[in-house]
Amino acid sequence: MAKSFNDIPAPIQGAILVTVAVALAGGTFWYCVLPLSDQKDGLDREVKKLKAENDKNEAFKQQQTEYLNRIKQLESQLETLRSIVPDEQATDEFMKTVFADGAGTSTQIRTLIPKPAVVKDFYVEMPFVVRLDGTYYSLLSFFERLAREQRIMSVSGLSLGTPEGGGMGAYKVATTETVGANCVLTTYYNKPLTAAAPPPPKKK
Repeated sequence: MAKSFNDIPAPIQGAILVTVAVALAGGTFWYCVLPLSDQKDGLDREVKKLKAENDKNEAFKQQQTEYLNRIKQLESQLETLRSIVPDEQATDEFMKTVFADGAGTSTQIRTLIPKPAVVKDFYVEMPFVVRLDGTYYSLLSFFERLAREQRIMSVSGLSLGTPEGGGMGAYKVATTETVGANCVLTTYYNKPLTAAAPPPPKKK
């Protein structure tokens, strides 16, 4: 029986050394390399997760920017619509506009009488009985100006005739005024939102 490693034949010594080297390599891989590999895989997963979250956040930021821009556009459109169909009657402003258009076209507004408002589903009609006189072209220019106003107005029941005998009060018709007109001029405003009715009291 061999008493020391040197007494073992060389081939067997080589086999033993190879076996020991393989065992050491396996132990090193198992206890050192494999945990590091697992840590690397874990870090790779974390990196992918963070990247996915970052991509998601970037997409959310882009969507947020698009939504904010869309909100600004809608607010601008809402302001425009409010000027076309205001939330309030704004009767004084409406009448000033009508008289200004009349003065700008040499059209005499003899009568501008409000009629009862007509409530629709989403808006309220505000009609006025109007008596006008002037020349044919001045009346035409007057209605054209009304059509170009920012606030929506409509003309109905238009009838033409001589300038005398219409309107209220005393006034003198100039010789240049050759046409008189009766019509209903209607403008609109948004229907006020009604507050919800309070719940009925509970019976005791």
